[in-house]
Amino acid sequence: MSRLCVVFDLDDTLYPERSFAVSAFADAAAWGKEKHGIAGLDVEMTRLLDDGHLGTLFPLALERRGIDRAHASDLIELYRSHQPVTLALYDDVLPVLAHFQASGPIGLITDGTVGVQQAKVRALGLQQRFSEIIYTHALGGRDFAKPHPASYEALVQAVGGPGDRFVYVGDNPAKDFVSPNRMGWTTVQIVRPRRIHSSAEAISGGSAHHVIETLTELPKLLNAD
Repeated sequence: MSRLCVVFDLDDTLYPERSFAVSAFADAAAWGKEKHGIAGLDVEMTRLLDDGHLGTLFPLALERRGIDRAHASDLIELYRSHQPVTLALYDDVLPVLAHFQASGPIGLITDGTVGVQQAKVRALGLQQRFSEIIYTHALGGRDFAKPHPASYEALVQAVGGPGDRFVYVGDNPAKDFVSPNRMGWTTVQIVRPRRIHSSAEAISGGSAHHVIETLTELPKLLNAD
């Protein structure tokens, strides 16, 4: 019997990624004060994040606070080892997960350093919510991040059955939807407020089939009321 298998992205789909970053920046502020005697590093980093300086955030924040850019690796390590305690799911997440879990397997595919993403999953209490969680970097490093198809293929192998209908829900058209589109999945982009990658543009073949603003729209959209 055919089932509906709904698979979700994590960052800015199930919780606001900015909240993790701001939480980690507090560790950076403590480091800056202890090691270099400067205050406000977290404020500088948050400002740069909100201004869209994603690729150069760490060295630029140090430079603006008068610290040698060479210490950027220290900040990156702090970020990767951060254990968040204040993360919260969007209000619409748990009811929708429960809805789809009642009728078939649900999955999670997430990019990023494995330890960082696992810390987020633990902080959000999501370990037992999914039939399968795929950390793309665990498949072989950054080269296996979305849009590489390996994570989607691994998800199908883990939970799929004959005739199953797969759906992927994510936020980033620059990477989330290319592979599931090619694999014949239904793809849904959720547009949350204040997304970190709000300026990301769809790559060739990367536009989602549907666009929603809340997960509560999903059951009706998929005819799964």
